[in-house]
Amino acid sequence: MNLQRAQALVDGHQLRDTGVLRRAAAICCVLVSCATLADSADPTIYRVIDAQGKVSYTDTPPKDGTAEPVTLKEVNTQPAMEARKAQAPAPDAAANPYTRIEIASPANDSTIPPGQLSVVVQLQLEPALQPGHRVQFYLDGKPQGPAAAAIAITLNDLYRGSRTIHAAIVDAKGAQVAQSNSVVIHVKRTSVKLRPPGAQR
Repeated sequence: MNLQRAQALVDGHQLRDTGVLRRAAAICCVLVSCATLADSADPTIYRVIDAQGKVSYTDTPPKDGTAEPVTLKEVNTQPAMEARKAQAPAPDAAANPYTRIEIASPANDSTIPPGQLSVVVQLQLEPALQPGHRVQFYLDGKPQGPAAAAIAITLNDLYRGSRTIHAAIVDAKGAQVAQSNSVVIHVKRTSVKLRPPGAQR
């Protein structure tokens, strides 16, 4: 049954049953859809020039045959990129719980006079040293004794010259949790050339 015959049946009131009318209407819709798809299946584009010289493009060629088919270049397509999933930052096992970790004494750029043979290094922490944490003091980058649950240490027998001091907080596994600032001290020692005559060496 084609579209014209289905329409004639409807117009002539030959289909009296409501169910039959609905089926006929459905057949009409299907036939119209097929005709539309058939028309749109042709991908040819035509270049048309009217009497005034105006150029236009259409997919329906005019009946007078003045249209020229246009060969379209292949569309350059790229595959869609997969969106990368944002990776959650790895939890920091050694997160710094301290708001302040600073060498409070001696002061930076201070001088140790010749008669002074030792220096007490004092660390200031806020908040206080956490359970399981230890303090490791360093002199010129070298650890001074084992890490301990103490915020002070005495450095003895300092040799002449400029020395650098800093401290670090380590956990029970020895991993560094936080590090202090560095201070420089200048150790002075009496020169042999400056000893008074007759002084014992």
